[in-house]
Amino acid sequence: MTQPVLAVLLTLGAGLLYTLGYAIAKILSGSLDPVQITFLRSVLVLAGAALWLPRLADPAGALRRLIRPPQAMGQRLAAGMLILSTTLAVLGYSLVPVTEASALGFTAPIILVLLGALVLRETVTPRRWVALGFGFAGMLAVVRPGGELFTWAAAVPVSAALSYALYQVMTRRIRGVADEWDATLQGALAGVVLLAPVMPWLWRVPDIAALALVGLYAAVQTAALLCIAGAVRRAEVSGLAPWHYSRIVFALLLDALLFARVPGAWALLGCALIAVGGLVLAWPRRAG
Repeated sequence: MTQPVLAVLLTLGAGLLYTLGYAIAKILSGSLDPVQITFLRSVLVLAGAALWLPRLADPAGALRRLIRPPQAMGQRLAAGMLILSTTLAVLGYSLVPVTEASALGFTAPIILVLLGALVLRETVTPRRWVALGFGFAGMLAVVRPGGELFTWAAAVPVSAALSYALYQVMTRRIRGVADEWDATLQGALAGVVLLAPVMPWLWRVPDIAALALVGLYAAVQTAALLCIAGAVRRAEVSGLAPWHYSRIVFALLLDALLFARVPGAWALLGCALIAVGGLVLAWPRRAG
């Protein structure tokens, strides 16, 4: 399997896991604050890493790498952006239905193409622009601008998408010194350090069911982070951008399964346009 193909598969896997994770977070937001959800996820990831640490060949070296990582400023800035994105996304999904929140999040691939071209100097081919155009049209069909969705709450998923796009660009820029686990653990450490100071004001005592859901959410989101970190290390972020649109399909399915929201005709049209965008990108080039 080639590296670009593996990057696409990792991106699709991340899309499914991210959407599932935020659907779980939406359920959790009925009893816990979104900031507390992100904080607890970070604590659980660090706890899991601490339990695994003695099994490593060089536990002391792994601990030093966590506390004093190479290119520390770059890794910590990326980790902080990840925590901002995750917190905003959890808040956005608590305010907006899953399908609509995911659709608004599809501003991220558009931003990724622009950032990939401007910051990383990546080449954005006409094919990618056409694929993104279909994807963006699909997003508009799902959301239907001018409808009841367009309130102040809609700005939250868009802000999450922007910070997530910046996180992916930052992750790619440090790919030579940080792997998937570095990105995941630095994000968890940043979540604990940055969010702990506000916990005395936001803390709500979780019951057993909530703790179980937090554990599931942490596992799903960590797997998604590993997938996306692996993807952006193997391919250009602008090349992966159209594949992020697969999340709308997962969102439609989860909305129906978990929240009994059956997608309408406009949502299905949006999914079709997104699929066309993926086919445009994947269509083989002519030889010569």
